[in-house]
This record gives sequence, C-alpha cells and structure tokens, in this order.
Amino acid sequence: MIDTTKPHISISQLNMYEFCGEQWRRRYIEKEKIPPGVALIVGKAVDSTVNKNMNLKIDKGELFSIDSIKDIARDTANSEWDKGEIKLDAEEIKKGIKAVKGEVVDKTVRLAALHAKTLAPVLNPTHVQRKIEIELPGYPVDILGYIDIQEGLKSLRDTKTASKSPNQSVADTSDQLTVYAMAVKVIDGAIPEKLTLDCLVDNKTPKLAVIETTRTEKDFQPVLYRIENMMEGIEKEVYIPCRQDHFLCGPKWCGFAPTCRYFRRSLIK
Repeated sequence: MIDTTKPHISISQLNMYEFCGEQWRRRYIEKEKIPPGVALIVGKAVDSTVNKNMNLKIDKGELFSIDSIKDIARDTANSEWDKGEIKLDAEEIKKGIKAVKGEVVDKTVRLAALHAKTLAPVLNPTHVQRKIEIELPGYPVDILGYIDIQEGLKSLRDTKTASKSPNQSVADTSDQLTVYAMAVKVIDGAIPEKLTLDCLVDNKTPKLAVIETTRTEKDFQPVLYRIENMMEGIEKEVYIPCRQDHFLCGPKWCGFAPTCRYFRRSLIK
C-alpha cells in the first residue's frame, strides 16, 4: 500500500533537477511560480481535447465529430489563456497580445483536429490520464504520474506537441516512458508491448509523427539510480545550474532567467 504521508516526485521533476538544479530549487524549494508560456498553453489545451475524445471512445465507442473537436479545442485554448498572466517573449510582445492569443487558439485547433483525424480512429484506449503511483521501498520518495493513453498491455502512449519532428532517440531515451512502463509492470503485471510518442508537429502542413520504442526490466534500474542521485543532491543542497550556453538557458524558455544569479543579464535583449 502506498504511504500517503511519503513525498512524491514526478518524472518531470527529475528531468528538471537534472537539467537545471537551480530551476528546480526555485520552483520546488522556494515555491516560485512563473506564468506559463504559449507553448505550454497549447500543449495543455490539445491534451485536454484529446483526452475528452478518448474518454468518449471508452464510454460510448465513438468519437466527436471534427467540427466538435475544433469547438472543444477552441474553447479550451481560450479558457487556458484566460486563467491568468501569460509569459510572452520579446517577439511575441511585438506582435501584441491579441495576435498571439489568436495564434495559440489556431494552433490548438489545428493540432487537436490532426489527432482526431489521423490517430483517434485507430486507437483502442482502455485508460486515459491513468494515475500511477509507484512505491519505492528504501527511497525517501515514491513516484506519481499520469499516463496519457493506455491500450491495455498493447501500448502506452504519450501525446506531445512540437514545432519539428523528433528523432527516434527521443523515445528510446525517454525516462518518462521508462517510468510509465515500470508502473504498468507493477500495476498490470507486464510491460506493454510498445511505448509510443504521438507527436503532433505544427509544420507549415501539420503532421503526425508516431515514434515507437520498447523497454525491458533491465531499463528500470538506471532511472531508480537517477532518482536516488537526485535525493542525495537535494539532501546535501546541491543544485547545479544549467550550462550558460544551452539554448534553453534564457528568458525565452526559462522564466527564472532574468532574476537568476547564474544568468548573465547582458544576454537579455
């Protein structure tokens, strides 16, 4: 039985800590929150729309019409936008809030419709946004997460939005997929046959990139070692910042950059 008093971490926390310990410290130790950027809003709105479509398929064996999907995506994007402050970069500020919001809504509609047309008809979901909790005996934390779409032991799927098609290594090296596979093994007794990234790519002509991979039980231990390393670092208050030359280290991708002690202010334009 899961100990409800024991802290939980998500795979996104592990990824953040390994990418930039300082970012993790400010978010989870200092409890600082940065407004979401437009990419996050699109991702959340598309994910929510896909979930509604897949839940309908589980409940009634049918899907929303494409026009209905577009309406749901549009309403969801507007709702996400209206929740509060949005972090815009310099280029987006020049465009103006109204124009950027329009782009966010249009992109959400395009990508949600793409999923509904190309992928939703061939999926046979058994779970949508399945909550997973993995007890880690001997570790100071347990794992908490949510699997986007599971098709029994045939596959588990993670829906992504992207500006360009990812390569095979993104799926092969994904700790997130490894943890999800480990969770299904614990809960259902076996590892799914396939682990899949369903990438909705917003090119000039939006396209779907489906990247499949697999895992074995031998793949689980490295992730556990990473979690253990993270816990040791936090206990010793070791928060290694991201490299200054990494393209994600800057105000466009990290809202902490303008006030980060490790970031050169002269680089802000």
